[in-house]
Amino acid sequence: MTRCGFKGWLFFLLLALWLWSGQGWAQPAQGQVNYKLVPNLEPMRDNSPTPDFTLPDPAGKKISLKDFRGKLVFLNFWASWCLPCREEMPAMERLYKEFKDKNFVILAVNVKDKRKDALAFIQELKLTYPVVFDPDGQVGLLYGAWGVPTTYLIGPKGEGLARVWGPAEWYSPGARELIKALLDKKKK
Repeated sequence: MTRCGFKGWLFFLLLALWLWSGQGWAQPAQGQVNYKLVPNLEPMRDNSPTPDFTLPDPAGKKISLKDFRGKLVFLNFWASWCLPCREEMPAMERLYKEFKDKNFVILAVNVKDKRKDALAFIQELKLTYPVVFDPDGQVGLLYGAWGVPTTYLIGPKGEGLARVWGPAEWYSPGARELIKALLDKKKK
């Protein structure tokens, strides 16, 4: 057997073992949510409580994360100068409009940005979901959002469900299926 042939057989053997072990195209167990529907979304291992915070919205009203208990919260950290944020936020708006009446909310935390730039961004993209300002980036650091965009999915009791660093296509069929599954699971 040639070296090239051996490497090829080894590759296929390892691939077969990986798929057989359930690491490949494995589906979640009955009743579990398939977080793989959104690429790079990582389930939180222990579903521990997420830190509460209070920040001002554009009108100056204080909004706390705990205000949304009982809902599935899509917590997104962003900035107006972030091109991937600009690309993903219209999809987030469509997602919000589809699910907002089903105990789903998006809370967008603007991090270390000029207020006027953030307000112009919100107006330009016609965002209707709640936005709050974190000018010093303290809440971003609390959540480990060292870069933007960073998104967390938080359950109705404030438990961390999953997170993704970087952009995602939030209105894809997979993302919508995931949000629907999380909302359906909440009803049970």
